[in-house]
Amino acid sequence: MQGATREGRSLAMDVTRVVACAMVVLVHTAAGYFYTFGPLWVPAVVFDAFSRAAVPIFFMLSGALLLWRDEPVLSFYKKRLPRIVVPLVFWTVVYVALFGDHTLSPGALVARYLMGPYEHLWYLYAAFGLYLAAPYLGRILRSSTEREIRVFLVVWFVVACVLNQVRLLWAIDWDPPSHLGAQLFSGFIGFFVLGAYLERYRPHASATGCWIGAVAFCVCGAAIAFATCRYSAYLGVPNEYFFSYLTPLVAISAASAYVALSGITRLPGPLTAMVGFISDGSLGIYCLHPMFLWLYVKHLHMDASIDAPWLRIPIVWAAVFASTAIVVHVLRKLPLARRVT
Repeated sequence: MQGATREGRSLAMDVTRVVACAMVVLVHTAAGYFYTFGPLWVPAVVFDAFSRAAVPIFFMLSGALLLWRDEPVLSFYKKRLPRIVVPLVFWTVVYVALFGDHTLSPGALVARYLMGPYEHLWYLYAAFGLYLAAPYLGRILRSSTEREIRVFLVVWFVVACVLNQVRLLWAIDWDPPSHLGAQLFSGFIGFFVLGAYLERYRPHASATGCWIGAVAFCVCGAAIAFATCRYSAYLGVPNEYFFSYLTPLVAISAASAYVALSGITRLPGPLTAMVGFISDGSLGIYCLHPMFLWLYVKHLHMDASIDAPWLRIPIVWAAVFASTAIVVHVLRKLPLARRVT
């Protein structure tokens, strides 16, 4: 993603990060209405389906920014791991203090959250693992041809996404990467590599490419929503199998959105500034927004006054996203707060 920049940064990357950030907030907003059939269920499915690309896009952005850098391993770790660990520890402490199980002893709480993340903070655990692998993975990529990287991505797509969809639908106890001894082609590593691949070999989509990406994204979103509705109706309970990040439709949706957004190289000045401050605070927005979601929905019940099913989720989402972005923007003016936002 190249073209117009803001202080040496790609505007397209900033826009993509903002879109992914907005999608994450929409996923969590819609999730509150997904687990029970009712008038809000179909809107929740649709909004969720069109936002599932969010986390994969974040991993793609990280891959694009990190995997072509040739740095000593320890220097890479010293510079970048604190950017994950410090926010992870801080926000885990905050959420556990406010919403955790206070019947547990401090030692039990520490053990629980060392072994597993607090809800949405799982993303930081996954990012930590990818950052650990990045220096070594980058060396592999830098010595690989474009064709070899494409082969890697195809194998990953089959092992991690196609076979995972099969597992979800028909063989829930089957773990394809483990059974095939193909752990290298598992998890989110494919999104990491895909972002790096697109940055090096497809950095700026043509107008036609952007339109194709946008159409493919819409088709995938519609297919995810349709499949979720049909499969949930078949089971008689809401089912998230087609929402999994490691499924074919979500992977294609993320790649398509990324390509479509790569064509945005110019925006009006005020909009560029807004994109900039939201992009800068995207980590803080990701970490903080569930607190505003709890405040507006669980505490203030602002959604109860919105009768139109198709408007309730977007209105709550807009309030949560705007409030979080503003608070994070203010917090980032404080030197210490910048380290966790």
